Amino acid sequence: MASLRSVPPAVPPEVVPDDDATNPSSRTRSVWLLQLVLGASVVITVLLVQALEPSLFALWPFSSGVGVIIALTAVAIVVPWQKLPRAAVALIPFGDIVGIGLLSFGTDLRFSFFWVFPIIWIATHFTLVYLISAIGAVGVIIVIDAAVNATGPVTALRLIVVLLSLTFIAITSYLSARQTRAFKQLLRRQASRLQGTLQRVSGQERRVSQMLNGLDTGIARLSADGEVLALNDTYVALYGVERDEPQRPGGAVEYANLRGEPLPESERPFARAARGEQFDDERVWLFDPHGEWHALSASTRRLISSDEPESTLLIIHDITALIESERARERLAATVSHELRNPLTAIIGHADLALDDPNLSPKVHEQLEVIAAAGERMQKLISEILATSRGVFRETSGPATADASRIIASSLASFRPAAAARRVSVIDELPESAEVLGDAFRLRQAFDNILSNAIKYTSAGGTIRISGEVSPDDVILHFADTGIGIHPDDIDRVFDPYFRAQAVRESPTPGTGLGMGIIRSIVEDQGGSLFLESELGAGTTVTVVLPSRSDAAVA
Repeated sequence: MASLRSVPPAVPPEVVPDDDATNPSSRTRSVWLLQLVLGASVVITVLLVQALEPSLFALWPFSSGVGVIIALTAVAIVVPWQKLPRAAVALIPFGDIVGIGLLSFGTDLRFSFFWVFPIIWIATHFTLVYLISAIGAVGVIIVIDAAVNATGPVTALRLIVVLLSLTFIAITSYLSARQTRAFKQLLRRQASRLQGTLQRVSGQERRVSQMLNGLDTGIARLSADGEVLALNDTYVALYGVERDEPQRPGGAVEYANLRGEPLPESERPFARAARGEQFDDERVWLFDPHGEWHALSASTRRLISSDEPESTLLIIHDITALIESERARERLAATVSHELRNPLTAIIGHADLALDDPNLSPKVHEQLEVIAAAGERMQKLISEILATSRGVFRETSGPATADASRIIASSLASFRPAAAARRVSVIDELPESAEVLGDAFRLRQAFDNILSNAIKYTSAGGTIRISGEVSPDDVILHFADTGIGIHPDDIDRVFDPYFRAQAVRESPTPGTGLGMGIIRSIVEDQGGSLFLESELGAGTTVTVVLPSRSDAAVA
């Protein structure tokens, strides 16, 4: 009876509580079951005795024993054992021992086998003290029976065999019950741990689900057979699908282009992912159930786990805002380019007209040529910005070549007036020719930015020295100034967009923080490298390394 078990010393009762404490009503059911089995066995025996040997009823111990067993059975049924202390239950099996002793008194212990019922009951559900007491009670009854009835050696031997047999049965039942309790309590502990693990896993799944539902990215997880395993809220809202029937098409329709033809069902991202296809950044347009257009980027990721079947993750990014921003950038670039072209056209036109005047002095003629050339470069820059904003791709015919010395000399001609105005000396130590691989227009843009920075951040009386070295492999150009310099902590960040070094921020010279990044980008696009050395308050040296033209000819 589970409700009457005592917890063995090897397993602390506080770890796994006894059934009597957790479910007292089970105690009553167990008492009924065990006592009714014994009572029914005795009643069947009484009926057989009545038919085969009715003279036994003349013996008062036999009749008394039957009465005790039946009375105890009635008590077991009537008494609410769940309300009584556990020790009170032991009165029933001990009373049964006495009743069975009366049944077998003076009958050569022919009914002593009934002692097996209370002995097993006590061995299974009570402690060792109760079991020893029960065996002792049986032994006392056997001794009294032998003394009163003056049995012979054979009967005495029979009594000893009965007592030893009951003792063996009691010990075996006790050990088996103890082992069973230990296993059951171990299973309970394991079940408790599994339940805790299940709760933690369920909690983690809930948290992951909450995280996925909090994303503004649509996510659908599909099995290898195309079955929908999970959908997050964003996907459900975007496509208008039903969670209970996710395989059914939702209220949204996908298009290859904005207001174009709808995509065939088999070519939609969901169908392709269900087939196990792998794709990345597939662009589609979605007309949602609310009548709004969305630009989507669809990608798939294969999920492989050692403890779960392989599945596919369909990831849907809503890039409508990105597309709109790109269009806004294109419109802005087109507007700015158009508005800048008008004044530049006027500048270049008037410069050309002025250059046609034969009465111009050589100095003025040279200055007008610089103005016209600068305007033409500006027009080309604007055209490139406009083309880039529209995504125009220009195929290059091959590696271009240019003379770095001539490009820098032309750039110096444009910046000498600004240097003179700031009383900054510019020293040109470039070789006569420095042929490099690269686009002359882009290199001029880089050199203009380097010279502009050097002039802006060099104080009056300072010097800018430009030198170069030509080798079979490279052309190395040095732009050294005696300006304000850069703090060591800022050198690695001067190439970041919009970053301005501390010394620059403290100076009155304005700037955007884009120049150095643009210079490095141009140089690297031409296959070169850019190096920067600076000392705060002492000046900066910019070194540009470009592949030489002779190296290309050898290759």
